[in-house]
Amino acid sequence: MIKLDISVALFFYLFFTVICVLVLWIWTEKDSGLAAFKMKKESVCQCSVCKYVYVDVKNQDFSRCPRCKSINEKGVRVS
Repeated sequence: MIKLDISVALFFYLFFTVICVLVLWIWTEKDSGLAAFKMKKESVCQCSVCKYVYVDVKNQDFSRCPRCKSINEKGVRVS
């Protein structure tokens, strides 16, 4: 029979638990990736009044500046 001290058994239990959590974390994160952070150039707008650059993801022709609340046309090139 294999003699095993309680401290060694506890070490192996914690070690394998941490390894399993790490593997599950990496496996779930590889699917989410950085794809969620990619944005289209059409979503980036620049206010014509205050020159504030912001992201607008609504599918409308006009957007409202979050800083000065002026209405801007989408598709205006950001400089």
